[in-house]
Amino acid sequence: MKHKIIAGITTKNEDWIIEKTLNSLVNYCDKIIIYDDGSTDHTEKICRSFDSVEWYLRPPHDPLKREEALQRKELIDILKKWSPDYALLLDADEIPTPSIVPFLQNMDEDINLWQSRMINLWNSEKHYRIDSYVTPMGVNQSWDPFSKNAWKKHVLLKMDQKINYEYDLSVQKGGCSRYHPSPGNVPDPVKFQEQFYIIHYGKLSPTYINNEKLKYYASIETADGKGNYSDRFRHHLQCKEGGIPRIVNCPSEWFW
Repeated sequence: MKHKIIAGITTKNEDWIIEKTLNSLVNYCDKIIIYDDGSTDHTEKICRSFDSVEWYLRPPHDPLKREEALQRKELIDILKKWSPDYALLLDADEIPTPSIVPFLQNMDEDINLWQSRMINLWNSEKHYRIDSYVTPMGVNQSWDPFSKNAWKKHVLLKMDQKINYEYDLSVQKGGCSRYHPSPGNVPDPVKFQEQFYIIHYGKLSPTYINNEKLKYYASIETADGKGNYSDRFRHHLQCKEGGIPRIVNCPSEWFW
């Protein structure tokens, strides 16, 4: 590749998807940094089977304190030690489309941070969801990745060794900065691009399908003072099941 690209991935019990993610990243990343938060499944074994993967383990902590912002700050500090030109910041269930390769070869090097559109797979790897609705609790939920207010993430960071990158360390779960998952103090210019997307497999995970992930989120938010467990679980369940899913076929070129 034209630039030194290092991926940084936060993980916990991702053996259902991590091999697929790594098999795509090895096509264009010089190194893949895994920063694990205490997996008890086969995540570590799978990751260590890849020559280009470096495994890092977080210190043990209260599982109800997600510490997402702190984990991302720690990951950025680890990535800086590897001196990348660019850091690709992903969750284990996020896979950039193959079109990222020509993008990396020809991108504007004056841009400090690139934002990408997120595509939620639904039911299978062949479909994504596009419906929208208001939940009984009054939350606007839109699944359409091409709508006006669609989900996007700032995933590709031009690494500057001189910057002390910052996150909102009070955040336990969710957006940790205005440029999540990248730091909040990245200088301009920051730009959105449409040449590659991020395919999100999270809604296909066993723990999302059986609602265990929703229960975990509700527990974290309750411990963080965001409301009572019943209301937080109901919120997540309504966002998942509040509408009648409308799904469309994924183009084959989105996949490796």
